[in-house]
Amino acid sequence: MMKIISFFLFILLPGVIMAEETSLIALNGQVEVRRTREGQWVSASKNMGIPEGGGLRTGANGSAVALMPNKTKIWLKESTGLEIEQRQTLTSRLALVFGKIKLRVTHLMRKERFEVRTPAAVCAVRGTEFTLETTESGKMDINVLYGEVKLNFIVPPAKGAAELYIPQGQNMKLEERGKAGKVTLMDPKQERAALENWNPGLKPEERQKELQTKENDRAQIKEYAVVTNNSESSVKTFLNTVKESDLEAGRTLRDVHGNMVRVEQIMMRPHSDEIQIINLVKRPVYTNDTAASLDRGGFHYNGAASVSDRLDLLQMTMNFSNDLPQRIEDWPGFFNNNDVKADWMSLVTANKTKADEIFFMAQGAVKDPLSGDLKSNTGIVGIDVNSMLGSDNDVLITGILKTGGGVGAADGLDKIARLNIIDANSNDGKLKYYEGGVAGAAVNANGSDVRWAAKMNYDTVFSPTSPGPGGWTDNYEKKGDPYLWDYNATPYAIGNNDSANGRLWLAQETYVINNAGSIQQADDFTKSSLDPFTLLNNAAGEEVLYIKASNATTPDTWTSNANIYNDISQNDKFAYDGGAGTNIDLVVIPDLMISALQRMLPALTNLNN
Repeated sequence: MMKIISFFLFILLPGVIMAEETSLIALNGQVEVRRTREGQWVSASKNMGIPEGGGLRTGANGSAVALMPNKTKIWLKESTGLEIEQRQTLTSRLALVFGKIKLRVTHLMRKERFEVRTPAAVCAVRGTEFTLETTESGKMDINVLYGEVKLNFIVPPAKGAAELYIPQGQNMKLEERGKAGKVTLMDPKQERAALENWNPGLKPEERQKELQTKENDRAQIKEYAVVTNNSESSVKTFLNTVKESDLEAGRTLRDVHGNMVRVEQIMMRPHSDEIQIINLVKRPVYTNDTAASLDRGGFHYNGAASVSDRLDLLQMTMNFSNDLPQRIEDWPGFFNNNDVKADWMSLVTANKTKADEIFFMAQGAVKDPLSGDLKSNTGIVGIDVNSMLGSDNDVLITGILKTGGGVGAADGLDKIARLNIIDANSNDGKLKYYEGGVAGAAVNANGSDVRWAAKMNYDTVFSPTSPGPGGWTDNYEKKGDPYLWDYNATPYAIGNNDSANGRLWLAQETYVINNAGSIQQADDFTKSSLDPFTLLNNAAGEEVLYIKASNATTPDTWTSNANIYNDISQNDKFAYDGGAGTNIDLVVIPDLMISALQRMLPALTNLNN
């Protein structure tokens, strides 16, 4: 599980972001390209680049599709003229001179702007799909399929607002420049014309072929939008200290199970010397059919068949020896200073669907006084790392927290995230909360079942009496080559007790998916002609975490992957009230990393120089 940390720490590494050219990916009939504002129009060809200042136009029988570096897709109908006015890292501006286009603007990063100018107005968009038609005299017609368009008139109308917000499902007509625009619901004819396939060279019946599927998806997205309107309140109820975040990112996509997912990422500083990164995963409905993963050697989901308002959390907190600079742009130089050390860190994952009954897993690390490096060992639960066999192995804290005894489940999770815990000297891995220099309330009170466990390792824990030809191994793993999925499980000893009854398995299913939830292959990245950041905008990682019981076989028999798998029970070690098992199902996107790199880019460039 600690491998996830490397993803977040990558935001502190140098990187370069370039403003790439818009690419012509499909065309039919008469299509021409102009490379510069004053350049000559030339016949277009597939994959031709159009830089900032260039233009694209179609004739009376022409149509085209262009792809921008931020993955925005533009369809041009016949007799259309479009210019790429500005294309920078955080700003894109197009000019529709005349004709009709459809745009699908993917979710933009925080502070990124995307605008389309017409002779009459400027349309600001964000995560939006819409059609736009204009004449050179300023007449306009706009249909918003998804998201929202903010429209500012270049010539404010004598009567009516100078600024309009056009939400999804709405149409705006402007009959004449300088007059007020009229916003109404799209009628069925307008909606079908906007939803149909605009790809070049299709016959009318081919344009309608996938229309029903799109209409169903659109209805589902509308319903999902209602559910996720309260996502901001979900974030605020979790945050222990509400402060303005340094960075935010988010995306809506499908997971590997086909569920609609909304991912929200926040980077903030709860204290002047801390960084906290939060990844919230919200699903209006969660289902998990484990048949496919079991066939591949995965793990069984024992939770309810369908769960409403599912909420999963990933939180990483890191505390430093010095206060962080106020400006994030100053962070590269700060972290390049050899005097700056991390004092402690924690990684918490949790299924927070039930406010008063939270299934979680946590790992922590504290600074070793001798080496100065962070180490995850029994020291985080107050046990001398030299006093126990295998005490220097990674420590996992896991179980189910329940509200009671004056401590809420969420409050208890916060104490664990801050490593305010100590072993209760009960020889069964139970813990107490630790505050103000003394041990306080028991964690395992009022029905909570929380334990610490040390990672089992052949060299320090076991001396097999009769290992097989392959010897004893300490983990199970199966890979999906060429598909990017990986299943693995690692044994932990509860309270460092290496008996069969004191063992649990941290089981993980890892997938690399696209926004449609399809499992990706390495070739999808290595052989793609798209730039890296466009690829990342359509990529996500999904990590499904389980705590499984042991079938009590002896480690001496773990001489093959199959033998190890036989010891991993499909039953969960911890269960909710009523006996139902659970998991933690995280979807992580790289959007926050990209946003951080963009903010730090000038300083990173200077640092490299």
